[in-house]
Amino acid sequence: MSIEINHLEHTYNAGTPFAHQALKGIDLSIPEGKVTAIIGQTGSGKSTLVQHLNGLLIPSAGTLDICGFHIQPLLKIKDIKQLRKEVGLVFQFPEYQLFEETIEKDIAFGPKNFGIEEEKANELARKILPMVGLDESYLQRSPFELSGGQKRRVAIAGILVLDPQVLVLDEPTAGLDPQGAKEMMTLFMDLNKKQGKTILLVSHDMEHVMRYCDHVIVLNDGKVLQESDVHTFFEHPEWMIEVGINPPAIIRLKMMLQNKGFQIPDSILDMPSLVECIKRQVNDHE
Repeated sequence: MSIEINHLEHTYNAGTPFAHQALKGIDLSIPEGKVTAIIGQTGSGKSTLVQHLNGLLIPSAGTLDICGFHIQPLLKIKDIKQLRKEVGLVFQFPEYQLFEETIEKDIAFGPKNFGIEEEKANELARKILPMVGLDESYLQRSPFELSGGQKRRVAIAGILVLDPQVLVLDEPTAGLDPQGAKEMMTLFMDLNKKQGKTILLVSHDMEHVMRYCDHVIVLNDGKVLQESDVHTFFEHPEWMIEVGINPPAIIRLKMMLQNKGFQIPDSILDMPSLVECIKRQVNDHE
C-alpha cells in the first residue's frame, strides 16, 4: 500500500509571532516497496515532512495514510504508538536517538517499549548488531564513547531491531567513511530488494540517489517542486540546479561535453554508454 499524503501543512509555533509554515500543501503518493529519495536545500521542509511519517509531528492541516494508519490534525499520539514500530526513522544526528548507558540497553529499548520481555529484547539486540557492522564486544560499551560513524550504526540498529515496514533515513551515511557508507547503503538495498521494505532516503548525495533510488521527490520552500522516476529526474539536471543541488559527476561531465559540442543524449546516464557515445563521435570526426 502506497503512502498517501493529501494537502499536508505544518506550522511551527502556530498562533505566535514566531509562527513559521514549513509545509505548504504537500500532495504525494509514495510507492510501496521502492526506494524514494527526498531532496532539496536546507530549509525546504524535508525533515519536517518525514517526521510526520511516524507521528513525531502531527499535521496542522491535511492528512497522511501510512501502514494502515490515518494521521490528521489533533490526533493523539497514544492512538498511533504502534505506527512507530511500523515506520522506523533514523535521524540525521544519531546522538538524538542514543540515551541508555550501554549499547545493548539502547538497542533493546524499542522492543521492550512494545512489550517484549527484557531477555528476548537483549537477544534481539545481539542478533541485530552484526547487521550494522558491529560485533558483540560493543554491547556493554557506552554509546557516548563511540565515534560519529559508530553512533550512526547503533542508531540504525535500534530501528532495525523493530523490523519496520518502512525505513525513513535522514542522511544515513553522514559521518561514515566511503567504505562504511557503501556497507550501509548495501544493507538498506538488501532490506528493500530481499524483504520488500519501503525506503525513504533524505539525502544531499546525488551519487547515492542516482545509484540506489527508484523515485525522486524535490522539495522547495515547503512545496513539492518536482516528482519523477529516477531516470527521468537525472535526464533533467536543470531540476537540481534550480534548487542549488550539485548534480552527480557523470551528469556534470555530460554537461561539460555538451558545452564543448558533443551530442550526448539525455538518456545516457552511465559511464560505459557515455564513453561509447564519445568514441563514435570522435571516430566519425576523423
